[in-house]
Amino acid sequence: MKIALFSDTITEGYGGVTVYVRNLALFLHEQGNDVKIFVWNSKEIKEEEKKFCARFPSFNIIKKVNGKAGFSPIKMINRIRKFNPDIIHNHSQFTMGVHAIFISKLLNVPLLNHYHTYLEQQLNYFPKALRKTKKITIPMIRGWTTKFFDSSDIVIVPTEIIKKYLLEIGVRKRIEVLPFGINLDKFKFAKTENSKFTLLHVGRLTKEKKVEELLYSFEKFSKDKKVTLLIIGDGPEKERLIDLVNELKIDDKVLFKGWISGEKLPQLYNSADVFITLSEMETFGIVVLEAMACGLPVIGANALAIPELVKQGKNGFLVDSKNRIDVANKINILYEDKELRKKMAEESLKYSKEYSKKKVFNKLEKIYASLIK
Repeated sequence: MKIALFSDTITEGYGGVTVYVRNLALFLHEQGNDVKIFVWNSKEIKEEEKKFCARFPSFNIIKKVNGKAGFSPIKMINRIRKFNPDIIHNHSQFTMGVHAIFISKLLNVPLLNHYHTYLEQQLNYFPKALRKTKKITIPMIRGWTTKFFDSSDIVIVPTEIIKKYLLEIGVRKRIEVLPFGINLDKFKFAKTENSKFTLLHVGRLTKEKKVEELLYSFEKFSKDKKVTLLIIGDGPEKERLIDLVNELKIDDKVLFKGWISGEKLPQLYNSADVFITLSEMETFGIVVLEAMACGLPVIGANALAIPELVKQGKNGFLVDSKNRIDVANKINILYEDKELRKKMAEESLKYSKEYSKKKVFNKLEKIYASLIK
C-alpha cells in the first residue's frame, strides 16, 4: 500500500503524537509499504528522516511548544498527486489536518482521522480572560471537532473513553478504538538497582503535565528521606520548575535530565522504582505504557485515559492530581513496601503485553485494507 501520513511535526520531544507517527512510519516501511509523511518543515527533522518526508513551509503560532501552522494547498496537492496514495492517515487537528481533509475530498482518497488531542481540556491552560469564555468556546470546540471528524471515512481513537466522548458530542462516522503500540523488544524489564528509591517522570515540561503539583507532592513525601525524583523531558516550564525546586529546598533530590531518547530511555525506566504522571490530559499515555513494559508500578491521575492503563491497586494507584497529601501518601506506600512494588511490577509487565507495536499496527493495516477494497 501507499500511505500518506499527515502530522504537524515529527520532532522528538514534542509528545506522544510524534512518537506514534515515527513508529508507525517505520513499521509500515518495514512491512513493505510505501510511506510518506506530510509535515510542516523544521530544521529539527533529522537527515535520515527527510527521505520519508514531504516538507512544507510553516511558521510557529506558539513558539515555546513548537506549535506549527502553514498554508500550502497547491504544493501539497501536487505532491500528493505525484505520490498517489491509497490512504491518507491524518494525525493533526490543526492546519495540516485541514489540508488532509481538503485533499482527500478533492482527489477522492480514503481518509482516516486519528484523534490525539483533547482540545477542551487545553482551555484550562489559556490566559484567565479566555478561560472565562468557556460557555462560548466549549460549544465552538465541540462543533469544530464534530465537523472535523465527520469528514473522515474512519475515525481512530486510542481509548474507549475518547470514543464515548466523540459519540456524545455527535460524531456519526465509524469509530475504531486502537491503542498505541510500543516496541516491547526495546522497552522491557531489565532492572538495575539504585542505592536510593527513585521516582520517575517522563514528558514535556508544560503546564498541562502538572509537574508543579508533582514537585509539591514530592516535597511532602521526601522529608527526611534519601530519595530521588528523576525528571526526563524539556519544555517551556523548565526554568520555572527549577526555580520551584530551589524554593522548596529539594534541589539535592530532584534531577532534570532533559530530553532523552534511543536506548538510554529504557535504561532510565529500568533504573527507577516507581513511575508517576499527574497529567489530566492524556488521550492515551504512551510514557505510562513504556514504564509498564519496563516493569514499573505507576501512580497516575484519575482522568481521561490513564485509568484504562492503571488499574487501581493492581499495577499502581490512581490519584487526584490536586490532592498533594494523597499523592505523597501513595508514593510513600510504594516507598515502604518493596513486596507491593514487586507485585505491581509483575502486573504492569502482564498488562503491557497487549500493546505490542506489531499487534496494534497489524490491526491498523487491516483497517487500511478495509477502505481500499
